[in-house]
Amino acid sequence: MLDRDGPERRVSTGVPALDDVLGGLFWGDNVVWELDGASADPFYRAILRLEDAFDASTWIAVRGAPSRLVPDFPRLETVGISPEYTSIEPSDLLREIRSRCEAGKRNLLLFAPLDRMVCAWGAELTRGFFARCCPLLLDVGAIAYWSMDLRETPAAVQDTVEAVTQCVLHLDKHSVRVAKAEGRDPSVRGSLLHWHDEQEGPVLFEADVIGRVAASLRTLRRSRNITQRQLAQTAGVTSSAISQAERAERGLSLTTLVRLSSELGLTVDDLLHGEDPSTYQIGRRIGDPRRAPEPAITLLGGVGSEVRVDLVHLAARQAGAPIGRHSGRGIVAVSCGLVQVGLGNHTPTIRGGEVLVADCAHIDGWRNLGDREAVLFWIAIAERA
Repeated sequence: MLDRDGPERRVSTGVPALDDVLGGLFWGDNVVWELDGASADPFYRAILRLEDAFDASTWIAVRGAPSRLVPDFPRLETVGISPEYTSIEPSDLLREIRSRCEAGKRNLLLFAPLDRMVCAWGAELTRGFFARCCPLLLDVGAIAYWSMDLRETPAAVQDTVEAVTQCVLHLDKHSVRVAKAEGRDPSVRGSLLHWHDEQEGPVLFEADVIGRVAASLRTLRRSRNITQRQLAQTAGVTSSAISQAERAERGLSLTTLVRLSSELGLTVDDLLHGEDPSTYQIGRRIGDPRRAPEPAITLLGGVGSEVRVDLVHLAARQAGAPIGRHSGRGIVAVSCGLVQVGLGNHTPTIRGGEVLVADCAHIDGWRNLGDREAVLFWIAIAERA
């Protein structure tokens, strides 16, 4: 486990260098491995070795013989595979998954590749299954690993998966690129690590600039479905130069990168970190199924941030106050319960679904007036210079 005794009780991937980049996994994370000529098995094995982190681990497939991982991990249960290896229906599989994810239990679910689901169900049913299953697992706080072969999975399925899931990791034979990582700092997206597999598990290390360019060019060509020759013509270099750059045998000059970015309608940063800049941020709670919610936790921002959002749980009759002092405007948004807010000589009361806005300096604290738990969001918005 990662930070087992600290306030950030997330779960490890089993790969320390990947944990360093992602900050571990939030309970409820669905991690999709986009495979470009590589296998995700070493990373599945790495998290399966963390036996004490989970109450149950399950391999899920819709057709065919069990994974070769199953014999190596006796505690790994199988779901969806009949003795005759016939296909299970999406609705039946979803019900089985829901019944297995018991409240208060830490569950790890490892799915067979999505392209195999497409072979069994077709693209539309596979899209629908993922779009329903992924949020379900987020809600119950399970960790799920999915994978899809980018050369075999239909584009419509890829688009749905990338839109719905929490984490997307692009994996080829040489590198791991973070394509999506909800709940993390925006700088995490685009992180690139080189990797190779050893007997003890995958070994990852930070890529240098040449390695980053190599991975970016491979990803760019795949996403735009263009050849090395076409990319070379766009960049104004030879096909050999692009080929060597993709193998990290040589770099490309800054002038070439600027020209390539301009011709493709990108910035150099987009070229190195990905074409689709994040348009939103999510503040994730830890969501450990075994533990009660933290009394107060910062979901987004921190000291000096333009926006800070804290989630606050108040037991019956309990009082509390903002974490730290802030300048600017403050919003107390009550999700449920009856909360009295201290504002100097004033003590207004707000109900679930209501908000209070005031200068941060004037908000001293709050008190739950009810006999049941109250939940509120404390939002501090800094003054613009």
